[in-house]
Amino acid sequence: MTVPENEYENENENEDNDDQCQHSQTDDSSIIINEPMMQDEEEHQHDHDHDLVDRRSSSLSSSSSSEVVTVSVPEPEPWEPSGTWWKDALYFVGPGWLVSIAYIDPGNYQADIQAGATTQYYLLFTIWWSSILSIYVQVLCVRLGYYTQQTLAEVQANEFQQQQSTYKRYFAWFIAEFSVILTDLPEVIGIGIACNLFFGWPYPIGVLMSLITTMSFLATMQYGMHIVEGIIVAFVGIMSVALFVEMSFVKTINTSQLMKGWIYGFVDVTTDDLFTIAGILGAVVMPHNLYLHTASVQSRKVVRRDDVVRKAVWYCSIEPILPILVSFFVNLAVVAIAAERVYGTTNAATVGLTDFCNYFIGLKGGCLMWGIALLAAGQSSAITTTYTGQYIMDGFLQIRLPVKVRAIITRMVAITPCVIVSIFFPTHLNQMVNIVNASLGFLLPFALLPLIKYNCSEIVMGHEHASKGIEKIILYSFGVLVWFINAITLPQYIIPTGSGSRSEDQKVMDWSIEKICWVVFHIVIQVGYAWWNFSCLFTPVMVMTTRHNSILLPATEEDEELIEPTPLTSSCTTTTTVTVAAIEERESFHIE
Repeated sequence: MTVPENEYENENENEDNDDQCQHSQTDDSSIIINEPMMQDEEEHQHDHDHDLVDRRSSSLSSSSSSEVVTVSVPEPEPWEPSGTWWKDALYFVGPGWLVSIAYIDPGNYQADIQAGATTQYYLLFTIWWSSILSIYVQVLCVRLGYYTQQTLAEVQANEFQQQQSTYKRYFAWFIAEFSVILTDLPEVIGIGIACNLFFGWPYPIGVLMSLITTMSFLATMQYGMHIVEGIIVAFVGIMSVALFVEMSFVKTINTSQLMKGWIYGFVDVTTDDLFTIAGILGAVVMPHNLYLHTASVQSRKVVRRDDVVRKAVWYCSIEPILPILVSFFVNLAVVAIAAERVYGTTNAATVGLTDFCNYFIGLKGGCLMWGIALLAAGQSSAITTTYTGQYIMDGFLQIRLPVKVRAIITRMVAITPCVIVSIFFPTHLNQMVNIVNASLGFLLPFALLPLIKYNCSEIVMGHEHASKGIEKIILYSFGVLVWFINAITLPQYIIPTGSGSRSEDQKVMDWSIEKICWVVFHIVIQVGYAWWNFSCLFTPVMVMTTRHNSILLPATEEDEELIEPTPLTSSCTTTTTVTVAAIEERESFHIE
């Protein structure tokens, strides 16, 4: 497809009436999309652009009768404050509910059951403070997403490319993808258990059904992200009602012990609780959620003006608070049920998703409510992990698979080990979820520490938006603390277990060749774990470029010939050149 060059040149000569602003001239297969930045020019420029595109479309049709191409970009008008706070706040509702699913998925239920069944209430403080700290983590995701217009995966990939380190980029991609796959395992198991409770199906059949149900819900994405977010909110409401009703059936809740565990339960913590704490941390602050939120907030387009972007960051920062608080009380309900019904029983340490229902089977409708909560949690989480996997692959590798293909691949990878375990080891599903939760806690620093560094980097965020001073010290201290907790709990799940607890096995194991091999393996893992995470946290960020049209990252003099920064505040109309092929690729990705 070709476009007459004289047509573009004539149009550019007619519209060049501003002494301060110059518009770019396109090549043989491109269109120009003008984005007015001044409110007093908006109406005039909007009409002029439509006339310009219409005349160029006519030129395209007349110049090539054998090939007629229609390019439509159904982008909504970017947001700017309307003057009514509740209308503005509603515009940003959605991404927070999407990421809140990670706080109440089947993996969280398993961690809650273990906490309540083995310690009653005194680990409740871990869930509370993990939830509170995760709100701040989501604020960091919002800042990075809006101020850089990039996802966490894209910023990481850019840094590694500037370092000319391909292996680091692929390793970071592998860790991120692995965390998504691990997150998917409890979701698939939860759907299988729910189908077993409802219909009596064997676990493998229910696990396989998760592929069909997830694809059905993902089919709604062609109608936009708002539909998917509405489905997620409905699922959160369903599981919340189910668990609160079930909690009301338990009429012997010890309120004083509950409040003690919530406020200062840490006074009763012992070293034997570290594995459970690591599982709670991994289940609450899931690493894949950081990639998801930095991407999902960008679905709310805003005018790229400094005051507007700051206001958007404010609204998006407070939006996740309600969903995360709701998720905490859902987790509290599960802990309370386990503390009152399971704590003190013979097999309390091994109770989990598969047999939790047996402890309140005498309650009318108890198992039905539990099955509904599991199905809603598993299905909604499966949807969000599919989206996250796409953002990760696109950010690190710049590969965009159709969502249907991505969903099938993700589901098959997660389903395969679950089917194997459910067929040959049906009694080990709970243990499998416990290992997944602890592993997610171990993988958390791989996503959290880069997020902290980028938020504190003036090169990435700009001087005005980077975290500095006491906030930077707190953030770095928080990152080191998360790494330290996972480092000291690492022996709890890499030392093989026998008949006793993990700590007992570690003490009793003789100094045999087997133990020496495990110790060496442990040292290697710890050294590699510390080196990678501390290098990600403390290695200075180099000057980076971006493939987005609004560039907030500073460029060197050598880069100025390659990229032309577009500041947030501007008194002129900026011009973006977009090729037809790029638009068609983006359109097909969103439709598929």
